[in-house]
Parts: sequence; C-alpha cells; structure tokens
Amino acid sequence: MPAPKKIRGKRRHLRYIPSLQPQPEPLPNDALQACNCYYNQLGLGVWHFHSRLPPWQIRQRAATHLLNTFFSWEAQLRLQGERYKLSIRLVSPEFAHESHVEALIRERIGMYPPIYGDMVVDGPALPLEYRQLPGSEFLTWTTHPWNIFLDLFDYPNSWPAWALRKPHRPYQASDGEEYLLVQTGWVWVGQRADA
Repeated sequence: MPAPKKIRGKRRHLRYIPSLQPQPEPLPNDALQACNCYYNQLGLGVWHFHSRLPPWQIRQRAATHLLNTFFSWEAQLRLQGERYKLSIRLVSPEFAHESHVEALIRERIGMYPPIYGDMVVDGPALPLEYRQLPGSEFLTWTTHPWNIFLDLFDYPNSWPAWALRKPHRPYQASDGEEYLLVQTGWVWVGQRADA
C-alpha cells in the first residue's frame, strides 16, 4: 500500500481554517419530505483524507460545524411538530468521509438501522477534542464500532494479514455473498437524551 500523499502548503491551508466553518445551511424540507431522511456531510477539500485523520484543528472546526448544523436543524424540526430523530456522527479514522448530521422522519425512524453497529458500553469515550466543543455537552454520546466490509471477490485466496490483526468476523449478506467484517475504528453518535 503506497504511503499517503503529503499536503503541500500545509501552513497556507491551515490559515484558511475559518472558511471551513460556514453558517449551517437550513434543513431542506422538500428533500426531507421526499425521502424521509436527509444528512449533511463535511466538505473538507484538501483535508478530505481516506483512512487517516485530518489535523486536530480541522477536525475541531468541522465538528463545530456539524454541532451548529445539528442545533439549527433541531430548531426547524421542532417547529414542524412532526416526530423526528436527529443525530450527529463523528467517525475515526474516516472522519472526513463519514462524519455527518442525520435527520429522519416517519417510517425511517424505525426502519433505518444504525450502520455503525451496536453500542459498546466499555468502548472509548468521546475524545476530549470534541467534548470541549460548545454544545457537545447537551448531547448524549454513545460509542459504536466502525466496521468495513472486505469482499471475497477481491480476496479470493485469503483475507489480508492487516485485516486479520484487527477485530473481525465473517459476514454473509442476505444474497449469500461472503464478506469479512473488520473493525477499523470507532463512531461516536450524539443525540438528545430524550430522543
């Protein structure tokens, strides 16, 4: 596996961190009503890494933006008077690709399975860099494993050694396809305690 590319002009990019935190966009009600769910992912440009975390300054700015989005959407959803489920998800190590705020309404509330898996009571707590952010103390945070699926088609002879060193288990999909479910990190899900 080749080494990740280094960011050129890192100091210059760090100077533009404030531009990564625009005001949260309002929850698009038309899209929410059409699909009964809507989520807002991060757009981190040059910091959009796969399988490695951006610098902590970038993560804090991005997580602050997600928290602001959460509270903005919550205010909108309360005005609608309809039942909803709202959560924020912070992922390690796929922070830039998978962290987001998610709003669910109607039948999606009950049928939308949490793809992050069951809660792990003794898993790592929300990292301090996120706990210190304004607003995070108003949410109840749960820890879940972050799993990836390896396809038997891609590894016909044997599973890769790096995957077998991590927590893993075989998984068979409903269509009979076989996978290896590998835990590569953690997900912290924040919701209101009364949600």
